[in-house]
Amino acid sequence: MKKTLFFLSVSLFFIVLESKSQTSETNCLHYPYNTQVGLNLNLNMLSKIRIQQDYYVKSTPSDYFRSYLSFGGDFGVYLYQRVYKWFGVQIGLEHSSLTLCYGGTENLTDEKSIYMDYYWGGAWTFPILFNASYYFNGKHGIDISFGGAPLILFAGDAGWGCGFGRSYENPYDGCHFRLDTEQPYNFSLYAKIGYNHLFRNKNTFGVAIVGSFAHRPYAKGYYEITKNNTMVECGYTSLRHTFIGIQFSYGFSMKKLLCVPRSE
Repeated sequence: MKKTLFFLSVSLFFIVLESKSQTSETNCLHYPYNTQVGLNLNLNMLSKIRIQQDYYVKSTPSDYFRSYLSFGGDFGVYLYQRVYKWFGVQIGLEHSSLTLCYGGTENLTDEKSIYMDYYWGGAWTFPILFNASYYFNGKHGIDISFGGAPLILFAGDAGWGCGFGRSYENPYDGCHFRLDTEQPYNFSLYAKIGYNHLFRNKNTFGVAIVGSFAHRPYAKGYYEITKNNTMVECGYTSLRHTFIGIQFSYGFSMKKLLCVPRSE
């Protein structure tokens, strides 16, 4: 009889432990890891170059130049550290490649229009984000981040020109267009919201919409147009680190959740 009671007591003890373990494991699905490192790839649609005749009056666009939305990309690495429940901090290092697009109207040449695509260069950004990640079950989760991204340019000076209708009498007819680094160091707001897929090994794959907004331009310049040896227009150019894009990321969970939190 004593052996039977002892066996039943031991069996009941292990059943209770297993039940608590399963309950805790279910609760941990909301935040399955403590530390994660990963890779990011951003495909961005950048803001336009600002081209205007008067630097102080934004309603005076050029009669000859037009700017277009351009495309760029970022590739980087990040480190994520969970702080409390669904909340954590993410620090990254990204390299940005920028492309500038602008064109001339029919007033610039005898042709219908000209369209130019110019490779600008690159920059380093350091996103520092406050993150909220919540997993609804063992596979699917939502990821929201907001913070700032210091910007450091390492290739920011560019100048180019175009010629039209040149002749022996008018050898200087043409246009000149330039952007110079205004501040090698800048800062922009950074945010993203997206979907995360959780694998069995606690690694993640994410797709998110990302956006950056900079109040101050990091590049400024000027342009001028000469026809018949006479300057017909001149003005200012500027560019901000402002964009919206799609981010693909893959995270490697380095430190799984060791301390099981209480049920909510």
